[in-house]
Amino acid sequence: MITVTIPTYNSEKTLRATLESVKCQTYKDVEIIIVDSYSVDDTIKIAKEYADKICKYSGTLLGARGIGIEKAKGDYILLLDSDQILEPTALDRALVLFEQGNDMLWLYERSYHPKKLLEILYDADRILTQKYVDDFIKPVGGTILPRLYKSSLLKRAFRNIPHKILPLCVAHDHAIIYYEVNKLSDKIAMLGNAVFHREPWSWINLFKKTYRYGITTRKLLENNAYPELIKSKNKFRKMKRGDIWLSIKSNILRIARGIPYKLGYYFGGR
Repeated sequence: MITVTIPTYNSEKTLRATLESVKCQTYKDVEIIIVDSYSVDDTIKIAKEYADKICKYSGTLLGARGIGIEKAKGDYILLLDSDQILEPTALDRALVLFEQGNDMLWLYERSYHPKKLLEILYDADRILTQKYVDDFIKPVGGTILPRLYKSSLLKRAFRNIPHKILPLCVAHDHAIIYYEVNKLSDKIAMLGNAVFHREPWSWINLFKKTYRYGITTRKLLENNAYPELIKSKNKFRKMKRGDIWLSIKSNILRIARGIPYKLGYYFGGR
């Protein structure tokens, strides 16, 4: 069995499509766990139509991931977001890769029908980082991060994350999880054509989101939590001569995200 855990907060606009993509998998032995941070829209109403378990959690992403991992009964755990859409055969193909001896999988991801400028920039960034995967899949400083793990390994690794940072971490949840799992295993593979992401198309929403990332990142560093990991994440993409336009679009996105991030880091929440 594969457990799919999804943290939610006011996710009614995207959640149904995400859950439909899980239910429509060719692999059917799937457990769905929703970890909701007290949504005030119709998120829970939608979740009740699909989920096997719905848990309440008053905290941030890393803590919500932990609740889902703790409750999971599956042999494998997929850490999915409420704005992602799985390709229909993704889980079936994932099991083949696990049977070949891998312990974790990173999912090849594209933006979902990018049309607006911000969506196009996100898609370019995803294409660039995944095309040059060796530069970006690292336990420290990497951009490409696994989302599907052997359950026993993930549960063991998660216990090593300091409990005090679980309510603080918003922006670096996957990086911290991979960092801890990589201490136990480096058996990783790519699951191609796996998932599509509904990107934030509003510049205002992008500003608010990354501003909050900046605030919570500062709080992590104030608690001396994974400083070598977090500091390595705030860099521009290296320009690739063979893909100059992808590189330019990717770095435009880095600037657009970096400005509110830095404002949040230095001035937010004080």
